Amino acid sequence: MTENQNTPIYTGDIAAQHLEPEREYTTENQEISFSADQHAIWADLFAGIHQSYLLEHICQQFKDGLKLLELDPLHIPAVAHLNEHITPRTGWHIERTAVRYTLADDWYKKFAQRIFLITDYLRSRDQMEFTPEPDMFHDIFGHLPYLTQKFYAAIEDKFAPAYMKATQDEKEVIKRLAWYSTEFGLVIEDNQLKVFGAGTISGRAELANTIMEFYRLSRDNVVDYTGNLFEQIQDLFQSHKDNIYRIIDGVNELHRQGQMSSQENGWNVVHSLYKKLGIERDGYFSGEVIIAPFDVETIARIPKTVYAFNPMFFVCESFEQMDALLDSYLKPIAMRN
Repeated sequence: MTENQNTPIYTGDIAAQHLEPEREYTTENQEISFSADQHAIWADLFAGIHQSYLLEHICQQFKDGLKLLELDPLHIPAVAHLNEHITPRTGWHIERTAVRYTLADDWYKKFAQRIFLITDYLRSRDQMEFTPEPDMFHDIFGHLPYLTQKFYAAIEDKFAPAYMKATQDEKEVIKRLAWYSTEFGLVIEDNQLKVFGAGTISGRAELANTIMEFYRLSRDNVVDYTGNLFEQIQDLFQSHKDNIYRIIDGVNELHRQGQMSSQENGWNVVHSLYKKLGIERDGYFSGEVIIAPFDVETIARIPKTVYAFNPMFFVCESFEQMDALLDSYLKPIAMRN
């Protein structure tokens, strides 16, 4: 085989891990010992993101939850600690799994039981800024502060009832809605863009790049933060919708070809795509990502780019709006007989 033949073409799909169920969720899996090196990686990851200049751009609900969760900055927490701080507040329960990335069908079966899975895998030193797959730092630091919050538990409660009754096509939309809300969503808070998604929060490179986009929009006079920010983003989206959909269709093709298999390649190929489509990279389109209002129709078109670059971030005017928009798609499916 040639070198190219040995190199898989990655399109964002998750390879199934064939692990016997009795080995996946066991008492032994729940409380495991970590090495000094693993605790040191945790400590450096925690310190790297727990910086005031980063935290100020993360929504208040995350910071409130982080205080309630009482994570040790120097040591990976025990599952018992997590459940003691989460279950009495929202009824959700944490369970550790030996699977590195749980497939959606298995994931939502657990969600239906109000069980949130965390993996036993921790990224290595060479992935401190960006990890190509979710690890326990992402699961715990990114998601679990929110699970102390009733509003977040209510959002998570929406997905499993719909997923269990959805067609295959609808399941793909549901996965994307979760991806672009709880994993990589944004929200308006005090007329400022704030990071909500756990995937962005737990990845220092992605968090920093997202924050840079917030500043770029102002620097390039794309938005005026003294005016109504969400209305401006809506207007920008509507006025550029044709080109946004052309970009999404182009990204889908790149995605199918496996050309978005890393953070660096993702940006480079999308920049080339703009040139191919004849779209000038200025104003609204001159950043590393496009920020658009949370829109179910648009999210349904865009690929769920696991292990790869996210070309768009979607913002809600409030968590109440996010709740209503998710309900508009998920509730009718969940209510089917």
